Amino acid sequence: IRIYEMNIKDYIILVIFSLGLGWFLVESKPTYKHTPTNDALALGEAAIKAHIEAQIDTPTTFSVANQTALFIGDSHTSNRTQGWQTQLSKAVGFKMINPSVGGKTTYWMLEMAHLKLNNKIDYCFVYGGANDMYSSHITPQEAVDNIKGIARMCTGLGVKCVVLTGFDPVKCTRTSNVKYAGKYSKFQELLLSEYMDGAQVIDTRVVARTDCWDGLCHMAPSGHKKIAEKVMKDLAFQRI
Repeated sequence: IRIYEMNIKDYIILVIFSLGLGWFLVESKPTYKHTPTNDALALGEAAIKAHIEAQIDTPTTFSVANQTALFIGDSHTSNRTQGWQTQLSKAVGFKMINPSVGGKTTYWMLEMAHLKLNNKIDYCFVYGGANDMYSSHITPQEAVDNIKGIARMCTGLGVKCVVLTGFDPVKCTRTSNVKYAGKYSKFQELLLSEYMDGAQVIDTRVVARTDCWDGLCHMAPSGHKKIAEKVMKDLAFQRI
């Protein structure tokens, strides 16, 4: 009986001690106050966070001034005074090589790449396919394969190859060739969906019908400007 009574007493003492200890811990919890030091640290953390967010939101651009760019194309790249390639080169500081000739197909462009490409060129821009798609004997896949051939040459020489899709043929062209817009659209679809052997494809369907001088959308300076600006934006080129 005495052992049982002692256990009860011990239990009561233990409960009272536990309650007292709990009260002491709660009442003695330290209170943190804002101090100048804490405020300075908070401001520093806010400044760092704002800097990181600014870096994420601000696209990084880089200079290509004095680098050499080869432009291979047809009439859409042969306007040597106000063409997109001229506007681009002036804006970023490219040394431009432009053998483009109106009326040529991607077969001619492939041959031109063999003649003009070398390891001293930094960029090769390819904008073609319109004449291929206007003809009845060149398929969209054949034209894409020709451009892939240019891309492979560029890769072997350490040249960055950039391919432009051209304007939107459905929106921009007005021609009696009823198959032209559909073939051109298919050609663009292949450019954007297939692996282009290392080339970067830029979707330049940013031209409006009002930027076209004729039914085949030979562009006014406003259209060429839109193409040049799209290329600069997508490649993050820095203006000089």
